Amino acid sequence: MNQFEIAIEGMTCASCSARIERALNKLEGVESVAVNLATERAELGYDPERLAPETIVKTITEAGYQPVTREVELTIEGMTCASCVGRVERALRGSPGILEATVNLATEHATVRFVPAMIDSDGLLAVVGDAGYVAKAVGDNDDADELAQHQRVLRSMRRDVLLAAGLTVPILILSMGSTFIPSLRDALTVYSPFPQFWIWVEFVLATVVLFGPGRRFFRPGLLAYRHLAPDMNSLVATGTGAAWAYSTAVLLMPSLFAVQDRQVYFDSAAVIIAVILLGKFMEALAKGRTSAAIKKLAGLQVKTTLRLNAAGQEEEVLVAQLQVGDQLVVKPGERIPVDGRVREGNANVDESMLTGEPLAVAKSSGDDVVSGTVNLDGRLVFEATSVGKDTVLAQIITLVERAQTGKLPIQGLADRVVRIFSPAVLLIAVLAFVAWMMLTGDVSTALVAAVAVLVVACPCAMGLATPSAIMVGTGRAAELGVLFRKGEALELLSHVDTVLFDKTGTLTEGRPSVTEIVAPDEGDVLLRAAALEAGSEHPLAKALVDAAEARKLDLPVVEDFRAVVGYGIEGRMDGRIFRVGAQRFMDTFRIPVADWVDRARRLESEGRTVVYVAAEERVLGLIAIADSVKDEAARVVKALQERKLHVAMVTGDAQRTAEAVARRLGIDEIHAEVLPQGKSAVVEAMQKNGKKVVFIGDGINDAPALAQADVGIALASGTDIAMEAADVTLTHGHLTGVVTSLTAARKTLSNIRGNLFWAFFYNILLIPIAAGLAAPLGVHLNPMLAAFAMGLSSMFVLGNSLRLRKLPDFRVVSSSPSVAPPEIPEAMPASGLSPDSSRAS
Repeated sequence: MNQFEIAIEGMTCASCSARIERALNKLEGVESVAVNLATERAELGYDPERLAPETIVKTITEAGYQPVTREVELTIEGMTCASCVGRVERALRGSPGILEATVNLATEHATVRFVPAMIDSDGLLAVVGDAGYVAKAVGDNDDADELAQHQRVLRSMRRDVLLAAGLTVPILILSMGSTFIPSLRDALTVYSPFPQFWIWVEFVLATVVLFGPGRRFFRPGLLAYRHLAPDMNSLVATGTGAAWAYSTAVLLMPSLFAVQDRQVYFDSAAVIIAVILLGKFMEALAKGRTSAAIKKLAGLQVKTTLRLNAAGQEEEVLVAQLQVGDQLVVKPGERIPVDGRVREGNANVDESMLTGEPLAVAKSSGDDVVSGTVNLDGRLVFEATSVGKDTVLAQIITLVERAQTGKLPIQGLADRVVRIFSPAVLLIAVLAFVAWMMLTGDVSTALVAAVAVLVVACPCAMGLATPSAIMVGTGRAAELGVLFRKGEALELLSHVDTVLFDKTGTLTEGRPSVTEIVAPDEGDVLLRAAALEAGSEHPLAKALVDAAEARKLDLPVVEDFRAVVGYGIEGRMDGRIFRVGAQRFMDTFRIPVADWVDRARRLESEGRTVVYVAAEERVLGLIAIADSVKDEAARVVKALQERKLHVAMVTGDAQRTAEAVARRLGIDEIHAEVLPQGKSAVVEAMQKNGKKVVFIGDGINDAPALAQADVGIALASGTDIAMEAADVTLTHGHLTGVVTSLTAARKTLSNIRGNLFWAFFYNILLIPIAAGLAAPLGVHLNPMLAAFAMGLSSMFVLGNSLRLRKLPDFRVVSSSPSVAPPEIPEAMPASGLSPDSSRAS
């Protein structure tokens, strides 16, 4: 299944996004569709064998909206024959986001039509470059950039708002000025060339307003009627059009109307257009602010960089043209363009955008660097290891965009209402007109009520309620180092009641060390254990090897090595079989351990993992290994408990070891001696007991449990980020991000509920008032006030969503004994060293 993303212009309310979704869902080959009103984008999953991107674009156009595509002309060097043309065309047409590509050998030009949401001009050049040719853009302009496109739309809207306002003010002065300034009435009478001259002026000005700036409502509104799916544009066009048409008829054919019905409403029609335009302009500005996080992340990407050619000379190239293995140069003050590994030079690099740490990190030969980070000093030469969409920064941007495009289950009610909202409003407007005609016989009164109903109704607020909050909430969370892989995780995380922590590397530092050796000959016991673990990359094995290196022990060669997953390891040295593991491993081979059990239990009660070292049928000694608890762990556990969450821990450690750690962290529920494959079973058992579980682990070894949990949170940092391993990734790698993610989820859902309540309450309250149900109480709603109310409704929803930009970051201020217990030695088990542990802890 392929993914297709495209920006769409012309959507004004939830009815628009719902109509596009319905149209796209009817296409054969479409697996999933999500249309986001706030981001003005559509994201599809489709089968490329059954559906072409051109059909998707055509469907959006036929639905009455404008899919954002671009056309660019490229100059291509190096083509010599028709085969070259075919190769370039196939390369372009086969790339995601390219709709059409035509290459001309004679002119050495290519005309490419593409979707800028999926590929940009630099990407096109890279595609041609990968095909073996050199391409340059001809007449490329800023419109190819999505930000420039957004600015163009804002400029157009600002021009329309100013024009509408400039024409509406004279209409208001002519229609209402005499009421407040009596002398103005006399002046207008004196300077009127013929009767009703000033009404004709109002007619001309209002006509320009409606069919000039107001055209943006009439064209899509009429198209929506044609598709039998009226939207906000339809309501505005119908209301203002009816007021204008009625007033024009009164002006041209007054004899058709009773004297009391000869009222004109050019002022109402013009004011409604001007006010709603102003509201939509302010809404567009607010939408721009909701996507600030994406803009910040995109701003970290660089367009060009220095590459070393075959002769070792520096040449400036587009980042989009880089390939894995290229040698790149980054000078002081420049951003790292792609992920890589340093080959030459020394420098301090600011990685705060990724790790959250303010202190620079020293980089030298062999160290990894990440795209988007800043070289503060020194010249670095590094080899590109990940380019394009494979870089950490590109994955982060993709992750945030995907989360912002997602649709939460809570949006379902609004979607169902939106499908019938506009037709229902039109019906209410007709009923209001008929009712007032029957009650009063006054066409003017009936028309005012109907127009007020049409204008005050606001499906926009319902459409923006969820996506605007998701955009701001997930964007702010990303700034704090919390990446939601999908928007749905926000809602799920806000409902969890149980937090299950993996221990090793999550609650602990994951850097164990040997703390004690109990044996007559400590050196020999350490030597044998380290020799068996010399080839392992596991942290516990590394602790043994490091301890041996510290004592400068010369490790012997191991023969007939064998590992028993979850139990221990064995191998032959100097003609004897040596084994390393915990008591269960010793019991398997009936090796007596009675003389060592008490000492092992004492060490385990102190929070250490104990492994036995045996030669043949005799225990040589014990090794205690400890892994310190993270500084913030106890405070984070307490903060979660204060938020009414039940906290539990799962580990492969022995029961006594786990209990010692849990006591110091304030955790009551412990699942110890659990192998990696058993962690998901622990999660499943909790879920069967009615718990909604969030599992927190390292994002790689705990993948089954992360997938089983209602929400999986992965701790990661630097280039070790495993984006797809969990629903939520903490890029800073700090446990405090768990509390931040929970806060983000709960506050965002609370914000969405507030938005939806306001959107429904506003329409439920004001539509009946506009229809005249409150008339017996002396309350009437003028159409001009209705237009103001409609604009304020959308602005309220967006303004409320923007409050999430101040979402707080949870930080551990201090480490007092009452809040965070002193760091303790604590064990980290591993496969081959303890029967109660595994390498995937």
